Amino acid sequence: MTNRNLLFGSIALVVVAAAFAAVFGVWWASASGESADVRKTREEVSTAGSAAVATLTSLDFTDVDATYQRFLDVSTGSVHDDYAKNQEDFKKRIRDAKVVTTAAVRETAVTDVNLQKKVATIMVVVDTTVKESDKAPTTKRLRIEAALDQTDNGWKVNALRQVPYSAAQQ
Repeated sequence: MTNRNLLFGSIALVVVAAAFAAVFGVWWASASGESADVRKTREEVSTAGSAAVATLTSLDFTDVDATYQRFLDVSTGSVHDDYAKNQEDFKKRIRDAKVVTTAAVRETAVTDVNLQKKVATIMVVVDTTVKESDKAPTTKRLRIEAALDQTDNGWKVNALRQVPYSAAQQ
């Protein structure tokens, strides 16, 4: 009988220990990780933000109106207002430059997301290839920080700035 009681007692202790481990494991995982909403939003911000930065760093002097409309489509706030306000000047500068610039995003990092304020910040590494009429194409790597707002039409860029590389960072 004693061995039998010892066996049942051991099984009961294992069950109780497993239950505690499960409960505390769930608490620990939920406390240390992001919520599903934040993870989903970070993915949305990364996808939309990197596409918007690629759009805003690409231009084609042979199709200025479409290029310019894409700029307006991916921007909001002061960036959008600046493009809208200076439309003819921007278009003239694009035509006069006579270049085609294409951007390829290499890496994107979401550095901040605020679900309540519906804002986010990303850092994007983008290679821009510039083709001037009769010259060989040149490629330049840029590091760009973009602030985004969540609008009714998705995430859009409201601020953009180039972040310089330093010798220590390369």
